[in-house]
Amino acid sequence: MEGSLPIQRSHPASELDAGWYRLALLWTGTVAAAEEILREIFAVAPDELAQLRSKERRKIWMIRQIRSRARKWRLANPDVSSDSSFFPSRVAALPEPSRSVFALFQCLDCSLDDMAEMLGLDCTAFAQALVCARQELAPGVMFSEKALLRIHRPWGGDRSKVAKAVRAAQTNAELAAQIAADLQWHEEIERIEIPEELALLNLAVPPKMGLRALVFQPAVLAIALALVVVVGVLIYLAQTRMGDFPGKDAVVALVEEDGTLNGPDFEEISPTEAGKLDDWFVLKGFEGYAVPRKLQKAKVIGCRVFKHDGILMAEVAFEKQNARMLVFRAADLKDGIAKGSKHIFQQEQWAVAAWSEQENSYVVMFQGDSDDMPGFLRKVGK
Repeated sequence: MEGSLPIQRSHPASELDAGWYRLALLWTGTVAAAEEILREIFAVAPDELAQLRSKERRKIWMIRQIRSRARKWRLANPDVSSDSSFFPSRVAALPEPSRSVFALFQCLDCSLDDMAEMLGLDCTAFAQALVCARQELAPGVMFSEKALLRIHRPWGGDRSKVAKAVRAAQTNAELAAQIAADLQWHEEIERIEIPEELALLNLAVPPKMGLRALVFQPAVLAIALALVVVVGVLIYLAQTRMGDFPGKDAVVALVEEDGTLNGPDFEEISPTEAGKLDDWFVLKGFEGYAVPRKLQKAKVIGCRVFKHDGILMAEVAFEKQNARMLVFRAADLKDGIAKGSKHIFQQEQWAVAAWSEQENSYVVMFQGDSDDMPGFLRKVGK
């Protein structure tokens, strides 16, 4: 597209600028999808953003909204062809996490730690994904392998340590190639302008109501009463859906290994309720197979027994949403999952739920958004 619109060095979500559109476009690869995603967000943003006090939290909310909706769009449209001459389509074709890492790195001025945290990565994994993205976009070009040089922003905004490393490597040919490529891509992204019809949409946060008028609103009074009842539940859910928990590293490793499997890795069976497969697993050498009550009637189309780090595991493939469930003895997992709590989180493209009941631990996973996991667990067994 013609013209140039510089990227704002900060993207407060109370202001509409091209940064949000560029992220949506890089994560989907199509103009229509990017516009659709932003329209959906704009419809709910003012009320949601009014609850967030800081610009930083509003920015994070916007990023998560765009990425979540882009992920859902890609899952719903896996066969959409991409135009290799259209740079956003080339970025959108990158595998995860390279796609998300490259888009954030090019469009935002957040710190590396903040961007890595948004994606559930550590800094080393973030930098490596950035290298992979560059190599996919410019095959055959040699880029710097030094940790600090990998995250150099030639358009500005480096941390002091990175800037010092860059100054010390001025004659490094690989760094020069990386800078040239990054600048070329950055300039191409800067030329992406937000469509006029989107620019006219209002993303302003509604003005705050005066305290006296606010307190005596019937809806506010009702919310205050309800809040007293549900605040404990909200805290519990927040604690179980966010942050680390004992055994998470082991669960993540299990999900990453299991996520490389496909249909042929399972033994196909006719659709059978999950709760009726204990004999099948006993014959395969796995004793103690049991299914949580709400999942007993979920239809299963494939099963297998295997070992992960010496732990014997049973696994079923659900008929719905290509989901899988792993079952293993809770005592076998080092720093196991505590009983009485359910942990839901996002691991790259996998939505994951992990919990323990009685003698067993369970991990349910499917490709999608972790926000959809509670609804899936409620409905899969009905």
